[in-house]
Amino acid sequence: MLINAIKTFLVRPRSTRNIIRFNKRNTSSSTKLTSSYYHHSSSLPFIYKTLSQNFDETATEYANDECYVFKSEQKRYTFKSFKDEVDSLAASLLELGLEKNDRFAVWLPNTSENATMSFVASKLGLVKVSINPAYVGRELEYCINKVGCKAILLSSSVKSIDSLSIFRHLVPELDQQSSTNELSLKRLPTLKHIILTGKQQPPKSLPIHSYRNLLEHGAKISHNKLNERQASVNPDSPVAIFFTSGTTGHPKAATLTNFGMINMSQGLTEHLGPHFTRLCVPIPMFHIFCEVVGVLNVATSKCKMVFPAILPDPVATMRAIHEEKCTAMIGAPIIFRDILAHPDRKKYDLTSLAYCGLGASPMSIEFLRQVEMELPVKRAAQLYGMTENSAILTSSLWTGDENQTRRLASLGRCMPRLEIKVVDREGTTVPIGQQGEIWARGFPIMLGYYGDTQKTNEAITPSGWLRTGDEGRMDEDGYLFYIGRQKEMIIRGGVNIYPIEIENAIIEHPNVSEAQVFSIPDARHGEEICAWIKLKPDASKCEPEDIARFLLDKIAFFKIPKYIRIVDKFILTPTGKVQKFKMSESMVNELNKK
Repeated sequence: MLINAIKTFLVRPRSTRNIIRFNKRNTSSSTKLTSSYYHHSSSLPFIYKTLSQNFDETATEYANDECYVFKSEQKRYTFKSFKDEVDSLAASLLELGLEKNDRFAVWLPNTSENATMSFVASKLGLVKVSINPAYVGRELEYCINKVGCKAILLSSSVKSIDSLSIFRHLVPELDQQSSTNELSLKRLPTLKHIILTGKQQPPKSLPIHSYRNLLEHGAKISHNKLNERQASVNPDSPVAIFFTSGTTGHPKAATLTNFGMINMSQGLTEHLGPHFTRLCVPIPMFHIFCEVVGVLNVATSKCKMVFPAILPDPVATMRAIHEEKCTAMIGAPIIFRDILAHPDRKKYDLTSLAYCGLGASPMSIEFLRQVEMELPVKRAAQLYGMTENSAILTSSLWTGDENQTRRLASLGRCMPRLEIKVVDREGTTVPIGQQGEIWARGFPIMLGYYGDTQKTNEAITPSGWLRTGDEGRMDEDGYLFYIGRQKEMIIRGGVNIYPIEIENAIIEHPNVSEAQVFSIPDARHGEEICAWIKLKPDASKCEPEDIARFLLDKIAFFKIPKYIRIVDKFILTPTGKVQKFKMSESMVNELNKK
């Protein structure tokens, strides 16, 4: 039944795809667009292999070169040593009876075991289910049961989080299980195997496998059956499930394929490979951005991925760049803001950075200029995408150094072999410069949301277009410019208002560091505008009234927020995305108390 549930994703036909090869393109094309549709054509051939099959070939070619550095674990892997660990663990899991399409939960921070499971899953035909290590019992239970996980990999603790205790509280009958063969758990009925990382052995009273023991056992046994299993895995099969971050509600389980992820990795290698010689990766592995842009690069190229710490840490990140002479860094804006504001930044040499790719949340051109000038870095650029499209739709680095304003202000052009368009509410492509919803089509689009046909059909059209839910516009050269989330659009008195326009006006104030604009229900206007504002550390006294006065000659009167609050922090998801719906709830509760 569970296998059939996965197979239901495979019946959706793939959209027709054209093929390209990346070379630096002249952004001033002789043929200008008149309609907001752009296809990034190229001669780059598709890879029709699984992630693990392609990694094995790369590992053979670069066996003695380093591929991963886990600073907090003091571990360094060559391509050969990492492949050996993948093969050993995969061989042991095969003996445990894990079958193709079984879902395998990984409830870990940024550790070597987490990266290993990405390739083990591909090698065995499993589906790796990445779960936020900060989740507590109820959230963990939801994720495991939503997709029917058969096994879970966890550590005993993550910083101050006692992971094993949280798990044991969820399944108290675990202590009464007599064997590690196959478990029977009331609240987690599909879960049959538990694997614990770390040097310490699991408590003998618990039916839990030791990751370390599985590695040692797998290194001693024959890998003939493992090789047979890997050869039988279809490149079109699902390999990963990532839960959407839930900025607007309950997480959905986006299901991605080997084919989509390996070819996205290949496209990024072609585009950004020269910068990714030594890439610093401070973002969480349970986020698709990290998995595709950080973990999987080694499947398609000779490169070194440096993970500074198990959780985001600005000091560890700066130290890693300094010690490893990292040539690039990726992350959400919050990571860069933390580094820029850190009092010890000057203690570290960050000048090796040639490129910084920022994504996961909107950002202003002023902030990107600040990153370039103060970090410093030779080139900062935006990466735009979603979990549902295997991380990256567009990159603003396509413009190179020919147009700095376009590189910093736009989302960029779509990645090779993808199509992108801007449409009106009827799905009709709009003229150049007119705003509408951004749609995308191509090989990396998810199979669907696991177990949720209705939500899948709402997100993907019958012709294979992914509705992003983002409003944007396209220029005559195919570059996208972000306007805002459709769901964040404020309709005040029948007038459409986009928060990002107001946010950009607010941050022009010399005392303002960041601003978030959202709405709350209003009896008269339907919605009313609110703004939460963070001031710069050295800001002089600034009151909400000062902000309102500042905006008088910047935006129309009806766009000036009625409610302005100066705050120390915003409400964020664990990946650094602002949760405006929670900020709206907080604002409503505050006003109701008055």
